[in-house]
Amino acid sequence: MDTAAARLAPPRSPLLADRITEALLLAGLPVGYGGHGPGVHLRPAQPYGDSDHCAGLIALHWEPGPRLLAAAAMAQQPASAARDVVISGMQNALAEFLPAFGLEVTLGRPEGETRVGQAADAGHVDVRASAPSGVGPRPQDLGIGAEVVEAVGRAAALAGLPVADHLHAPGITLDVCRPVDDGDDTTGVADLRWNPSRRLSAAAEGDDRAARLRTAVQDAMRHAFGSVLGACGLELRWRRPAHLPYQLRAYGPAAQPPIRH
Repeated sequence: MDTAAARLAPPRSPLLADRITEALLLAGLPVGYGGHGPGVHLRPAQPYGDSDHCAGLIALHWEPGPRLLAAAAMAQQPASAARDVVISGMQNALAEFLPAFGLEVTLGRPEGETRVGQAADAGHVDVRASAPSGVGPRPQDLGIGAEVVEAVGRAAALAGLPVADHLHAPGITLDVCRPVDDGDDTTGVADLRWNPSRRLSAAAEGDDRAARLRTAVQDAMRHAFGSVLGACGLELRWRRPAHLPYQLRAYGPAAQPPIRH
């Protein structure tokens, strides 16, 4: 099967594909259907050679935003490098959190695909909580600078990631930063985090297993942000106030973005 046909072919294991898709949607990630659109694409795993027995495995591929793909296709070196960082970073994030959903993840060659095999029933969590409808504070309500909000939105669009418009919505969230010391000016700076789907967030408030899923997704996504959003033109820095978790601070557009706007 050629590459284009492989991307469009439906997975051979529909039940496993359903489990993977449900996990991805609970995590708050976009899923590209029919081989189109940014986000996670599912297709049958393709063998690297005669000794690669991958029948029944499903390959996951991350599709960045269309502007980044178009620029990379035109052999623009910064865009091509950014595309590769985004794909690698997001596929690593998938491999990091999907096992928490009871899915067996195997990595192919370094330049290859992220594969998912059988699903373990022991790890499956049936999330039935209804999604809350409340609206939290928006970035502008928290004093985050307009230039920072705009820069986060541009970088996320290039990567193919959603941005939450308020703190309770799924996607990349922008929160205030606490200073690490008296000389640390955090005016207008955003602390980037990830919200999974509303259903998973709601279930995590009353279920320990759902809470562990939420933590696994949030940690994996924040790990990916540093490389993925940084490659897409966002100035980022990790800082840690005393006795508090690390902050991933967004300061605004980087000096050399992969695509000039």
